[in-house]
Amino acid sequence: MCDFIEDQTAEFKEAFQLFDRTHDGKILYSQCGNVMRALGQNPTNAEVLKVQGNPKSDEMNVKMLDFEHFLPMLQIVAKNKDQGTDEDYVEGLPVFDKEGNGVVMGAEIRHILVTLGQKMTEDEVEMGVAGHEDSNDCINNKTFICFNPFPFSHHSP
Repeated sequence: MCDFIEDQTAEFKEAFQLFDRTHDGKILYSQCGNVMRALGQNPTNAEVLKVQGNPKSDEMNVKMLDFEHFLPMLQIVAKNKDQGTDEDYVEGLPVFDKEGNGVVMGAEIRHILVTLGQKMTEDEVEMGVAGHEDSNDCINNKTFICFNPFPFSHHSP
């Protein structure tokens, strides 16, 4: 697990307290993700729900969470930071499919893979993209998910 140093923990507690509207040392479950994001994490709502034990939606604005229970949740989220899953890539592709026709521009994918997240080298990207662009320099989403050099290569079209 990701262990925080004492100074970090004190900083996290201070931020946690800013979200404590009733000044009783607790926040609502619904605020947990916002506190994590204020502390530099970027969990999805699904990730937050998972570390909370998948509470029911009607519990989110009722159930309370103290700092001692929040910190281990933050540690889990911090440990899993930047570990995208295959599903993350599949869910993210429609954002780049501007016309909704199942293809993305090869140049845009190259730019994203070289500049964002766990950056790849241009050679790594070219090796993966080679042979997958059509005559319009577009890549079929399913093909994109399946090519070998990338971390999401275990899907079949």
